[in-house]
Amino acid sequence: MPSHKTSLTKTAGRRILCVGGGTLGSVTPLLAVVEEIRSRFSEVEVEWWGTDNGPEKRLVESHHLIFKTISAGKFRRYASMANVWDLGRIVLGFVGALWRFGFSKPACLLTAGSYVAVPVGWAAYLYGIPIFAHQQDVRPGLANRLLAPVAKKITVVLADSIKDFPAGKTVWTGNPVRAVFTNPPSAADARQKLDLDPAKPTILIIGGGTGAQALNEVVFAARTELVKLGQVIHLTGAHKETTSALPGYLTAASTTESVTFMSAADVVITRAGMGGLSELAALKKAAVVVPIPQSHQEDNAKYFADRDGVVLLPQSALTPQKLLAIVRQLISDATERQRLGSRLHELLPTRAAPRMADLVLAYINQPVYVSS
Repeated sequence: MPSHKTSLTKTAGRRILCVGGGTLGSVTPLLAVVEEIRSRFSEVEVEWWGTDNGPEKRLVESHHLIFKTISAGKFRRYASMANVWDLGRIVLGFVGALWRFGFSKPACLLTAGSYVAVPVGWAAYLYGIPIFAHQQDVRPGLANRLLAPVAKKITVVLADSIKDFPAGKTVWTGNPVRAVFTNPPSAADARQKLDLDPAKPTILIIGGGTGAQALNEVVFAARTELVKLGQVIHLTGAHKETTSALPGYLTAASTTESVTFMSAADVVITRAGMGGLSELAALKKAAVVVPIPQSHQEDNAKYFADRDGVVLLPQSALTPQKLLAIVRQLISDATERQRLGSRLHELLPTRAAPRMADLVLAYINQPVYVSS
């Protein structure tokens, strides 16, 4: 009897492992890719491995993902006794990953850098698990450079970064942002949700997932003048909370509703992590960036400042007076705010999540044939 076969794709029973943490910069892009994959194939299981003391657990679990901790140590490129202890933690992470993979192998591993990904990534390689590494920053990250030899694909945010990784496996995608940033609330709706005045200028300060002490201290010192320019929301970072009864000055350690806080803002003062900048770019927000000194963030900040996408304020020049002058100028100039936001959006397009999902699904999808 003649028959033909129809090819279908199926992901049921497939499990994706995401690895990252310590800061939220290595977390938010992967969440965007997971959202995109789940929107196409709800049967896909996703598990996350992160640090035991980072800010990622709360955000990951808010997306209804299984979160597990894994031992990890930092790669310090300077002499420190902490390197001895952290070397032991790296070994424990590698052995722990090998043990877990012995019981259950994921279809693939996704990472966007972070020191927690290196021991897990090399363990995954030994088990033949495809590794997808995402490079966000202008400067190639150490974790991704260590994983590059064993990665199946390396995706990069900037076209200029293709040259930093092996040819043939490196793909320019841009930086993924979560779906809520492509269909955000209006500024008025976001302010109403936060019990703010919908008609009043709003200034958002983001201290980062782990807190930026120098930035927090300057903002706190300038708060009485800042509230004269507009209502202020200060996200200080975990365990960096400040106390103030000043009307118009709201503080919080962190939030899983960052789109609401960013949408509410006219001006955002932030560090220069690529994850946060990508979310601000999606919302077309005017950003003042204060990069972490002597870090990859300085390269990020310079890249966008040189292309007129952000206002760069080095931490060495950060004073209450300088911060106030910049914010005052931006609050009073709506045209400049719009120009900055639009330019940042041009530099960081928002279609990266579907591109990265396509790459991942091309590897984990298996053809299933149905006779008819």
